[in-house]
Amino acid sequence: MIDAALAVIESEVGNPEQITLREVSRRVGVNHHAVYRHFEDLTALLAAVAEEGYRTLQTEMELAVSSLRRATAERRLRAIASAYLVFAIDHASQYRIMFGRRLNEDGRFPVLEELVGRAYALLDAEVRVGQESGEFAKAPVLETVFGFWSLAHGFASLTRARRIKVKRALLESWAQQVLAPFFKGLRR
Repeated sequence: MIDAALAVIESEVGNPEQITLREVSRRVGVNHHAVYRHFEDLTALLAAVAEEGYRTLQTEMELAVSSLRRATAERRLRAIASAYLVFAIDHASQYRIMFGRRLNEDGRFPVLEELVGRAYALLDAEVRVGQESGEFAKAPVLETVFGFWSLAHGFASLTRARRIKVKRALLESWAQQVLAPFFKGLRR
């Protein structure tokens, strides 16, 4: 069902707000009532799609920094930004669902909130390491993480929407140029 939901968004709908459980069930080849055995409603299906996306994003960000443990905090954060950008481009439909309307307004999906929190925690830890080592200036960690995430997210969203037109081969180097002023301000 998750794969079918992504296929519907990629091929026909293009907008997660327009997807229907009826269309997803048609894609899978089951009666639309069968969907309700697995998902309470469309929001539950989209939350499952987002959960899978956050797991993948978390893995990609962790892989990006795993070989850089001895590198600077800036280099690790830059690697995270690149992983984020590549995820946003390679998993565009999932990205739209993950960062579209808030799916857990009513608190039904605690796993989704936990996964979002893990992504934040990874960034938080890297900023704290940079501050504790003296590489980064002391600044409120929350605002620093939100600033970093907003910049990476904005660049990814604008690139994905083709508002910033960059060839795929140049994407990561362009992202690093966009991040440069942020890191200049972050350095001690």
